[in-house]
Amino acid sequence: MISMIPRTRWLITMQHIPISNSRKPLKGSSEIRKKPQAAESAAVSSEDVKEPQEKPVRHSRSRAFAKAWIAVVGVVVVLYSFYLIYNLYRTTVTDNDKYARAAADEQWTLMTYSANRGMIYDSNLVPLASNTYDYTVICSPKMVTSTILSREEIMEGVVTILGVPYEKIDSIIPVDPEDKDDKRNDVAGCDVTKNVPQETKDQFDKFLKDNKVKGFGFVAVPQRYYNYGSLASQVIGYAKNDGVSLNGLYGLEAYYNDVLSGEDGYRYSETDEITGGVLPYSDATTIDVSDGNNIVTNIDISIQRIAEEAAKEAYDKYDPIDGVCAIVMNPYTGAVYAMVSLPNYDCNDPYAMPYGTNPDKWNFMNSEDRVQYVMANAWRNRCVSDTYEPGSTFKSLTTCMAFEENLTTEEEVFNDAPIAISSKHTISCWAQKSLGYNHGDETLQKAFQNSCNPIFTQLAYRIGITKYYSYVRMLGFYDQTGIDLPAEGKGIFHKEPTSVDMAVLAYGESSTVTPIQLITSYCAIVNGGDLLVPHIIKYITDPEGNIVDEIEPEVVRTVFSEDTCRRVRTLMEGVVSDGTGSAGKVAGYSVAGKTSTSTIDVGELKGAHVLSFSCYAPSYDPKIAVLVVINKPRDHSVGSSSAASTAAKIVEGTLSYMGVERRFSEEEYKELLKQWYVQKVDGMPASQASSKIAVNGLSTLYGTLDMTPDTIIARTYPDYYHTLYKTGIVVLYPEGISDDQMLTTRVPNMTGMSAIECIEACLKMNLNCKIDSDSDIEGLCVAQSVTSGSTVYAGDIIIVTLSDAGNKNDTADQNYDNSTVNGGTDALPPDNHDDEED
Repeated sequence: MISMIPRTRWLITMQHIPISNSRKPLKGSSEIRKKPQAAESAAVSSEDVKEPQEKPVRHSRSRAFAKAWIAVVGVVVVLYSFYLIYNLYRTTVTDNDKYARAAADEQWTLMTYSANRGMIYDSNLVPLASNTYDYTVICSPKMVTSTILSREEIMEGVVTILGVPYEKIDSIIPVDPEDKDDKRNDVAGCDVTKNVPQETKDQFDKFLKDNKVKGFGFVAVPQRYYNYGSLASQVIGYAKNDGVSLNGLYGLEAYYNDVLSGEDGYRYSETDEITGGVLPYSDATTIDVSDGNNIVTNIDISIQRIAEEAAKEAYDKYDPIDGVCAIVMNPYTGAVYAMVSLPNYDCNDPYAMPYGTNPDKWNFMNSEDRVQYVMANAWRNRCVSDTYEPGSTFKSLTTCMAFEENLTTEEEVFNDAPIAISSKHTISCWAQKSLGYNHGDETLQKAFQNSCNPIFTQLAYRIGITKYYSYVRMLGFYDQTGIDLPAEGKGIFHKEPTSVDMAVLAYGESSTVTPIQLITSYCAIVNGGDLLVPHIIKYITDPEGNIVDEIEPEVVRTVFSEDTCRRVRTLMEGVVSDGTGSAGKVAGYSVAGKTSTSTIDVGELKGAHVLSFSCYAPSYDPKIAVLVVINKPRDHSVGSSSAASTAAKIVEGTLSYMGVERRFSEEEYKELLKQWYVQKVDGMPASQASSKIAVNGLSTLYGTLDMTPDTIIARTYPDYYHTLYKTGIVVLYPEGISDDQMLTTRVPNMTGMSAIECIEACLKMNLNCKIDSDSDIEGLCVAQSVTSGSTVYAGDIIIVTLSDAGNKNDTADQNYDNSTVNGGTDALPPDNHDDEED
């Protein structure tokens, strides 16, 4: 211990030696430096040399560690430098597009402008489909507050105004917006309800403002509005918003979706990330919005309404299993003026119960079954998609073929005795089946009027299979017509037909056609032999109304000569004037056509009929072609007169609307005044009663709102002791209806009207008109039996007096008396009004 003291002092002394920066050495410094050296030598010699040897080892380890650390740091720096260089290369070269877009998303904003969907118009530019908006109500749950209402009162308002279930809104709005454990507070925003109409939106918006409720908002969603609801629904179709834009799903909306849709526009501009505002001097990229084009149809909304009303009347009366079809066309251009397919639907609510559906049946369905039902029965356009056996309407085409090949004449005599076409099949006339005898020898003209099947089979045999089916192909029955509607079907015909196939096709069985195919072939007969492409669209305009595409009449091919067509048209006139189509007569408008009763022979529907009537009018100057198909009435006793009388209503209403002047020959005046007994239908179902009364063109009206085709009729008004003109109307009543419960109406003022105008005026008010027997049939009304404005029973008979003076304005108030109803020719007794079949 003693020997270490001098060493320690020396060390301490070394630590306190002052160091000067002056150039001169301090005084005594040499001595000082010498003494420590001596002391150090002495100390070393007297001490163990081990401790001084450890110091170089410690320094060596420190230097090694420092070098290693420097190397590691260097490597890390080098690697990181490479990493930075790599990422810089990848960002600026390899993935430049990706990162440029990411940067643009932060600095640039894309603002989209939706295109307006084009309008759909009728032929007179009446809007059929236009644009509107409904709203989606959105909510930021934790922001829902009010300084006036409590949470419960806010929810009550939502439930009452928007119709949202209480459970749903309760699951959205939190009790305490500050409660972090309430998962409802984790939702930034959500939809409360969709498809809110403008009126409801305004009501809810007022509720929010009046009660200072925050946290709710509205998003406008473009929607389609159909101005006439269900009118022409299968033709127009409907469009639905898929969350991005409106897209057509059925009808014209689907077929012309690209034309109607237009193209959305956008503005791509640099914006402030915080405020979202457009930065000054930034160059924005802009594409202007291009609204959709408009389409103008050949559909005339007035003719469409006339056709639909007539078709609905037939649907209600006859309760057909597969609905009712009606088409009105221009035979020279192929323009479709009206197209009806029942049942139909409301374009504004396509999932609602379709027309004619039994409410009990509908309520029994679940939501999925309802969707399937409307798709199968209401959304489908039966006029272009469904096929049916054309029956006797095909006889006109068979006759055209025979005339074109010069194989027969109108005066050639045939016999309609049964023909065995195979060991299992014999073709007989309808009279043979229903009356027990056939017509025997008759001319082709008479056979055409009587609709005798064996005669047309004989004509087909003369034509031959190859030639016959060549005409069938030329008439387009193996192809689609090309009408501008989606989901068009085509006829089902034998690919390799036999003589048996041809024999039955000659009168319209064993093969099927679509309604649009059949009426298109009839238009060829009317216009002189040209098969046309039917068109719904008239022309297309841009958003400013300038025509950009006009649809011209398109001739597919010429099938028959003008002479052939003229001869067959003459035969068709005889069918209505003297044959099975008498129910298709229209006073003052000469109608020509062909009836059909096609019977189902096999399956569950065995015995059911497909009833149709294809016609044109006026026969001397055709303006329209009309086809009516009543597909399988549940009452199998209903005959083809039901289709003919329905077509007659369409013809009369349409030609009157078009301003076509009536032409009355002396014979037509007599026909106009011819009276028919009301058929006795007590105890019959309403559908059967309507069919029986309609044999001679009389119309029927249900006397109560709850009547159905199965309702048993207890009486009619007028009853079966009265006679009416063919234009008359009969009201059907079930059991238990008193006089006080009978339908009433008001008498119109008919002063100054012609005979037919008086009849039409009464018919519009559900009244019957008769011309006084002493009147001048070509004069104007100068008196009427009941004062205008009086309330009378629907179906009452109003007697008018006509005079050629026409300037008298007095009205004669006469009481209704059966004895005064004797004007016109003698009526046939009730038993002579049985329906004719073909």
